[in-house]
Amino acid sequence: MTKFDNLLVAERIKICRKNSGYSQEELANLLGMKRTNIANYEAGRIIPPGNIIVAMSDIFRVSTDYILGLSESFNDKVDSEELKIIQRAKTKMSDDDWERAMKILKLSFVEAFDDELEDEDEDI
Repeated sequence: MTKFDNLLVAERIKICRKNSGYSQEELANLLGMKRTNIANYEAGRIIPPGNIIVAMSDIFRVSTDYILGLSESFNDKVDSEELKIIQRAKTKMSDDDWERAMKILKLSFVEAFDDELEDEDEDI
């Protein structure tokens, strides 16, 4: 990574930590490391290893791409447990029930599905 990338990653870690309400000490404890590691990450002196980036992503509830500066969206992370629940439910539903459930979701949360609806309009 270039120096600019180091600083962007450092900034993202600090923003996420502060937005989550953790001190450097608290985050370090959650990650099983010393506070100085967090200080080094936030200063851009060291880029955290992949397993620490993944752990931070889980703690902050953001995507690893956001932390690494590959995405501008803070909220890209989707809870994998929630996805598993939905996938299990889908296997128990008929195709008609699944289509009905999707229609209910789309009608109930129109703004969340705006992009998908625009894509469907283009196909017409």
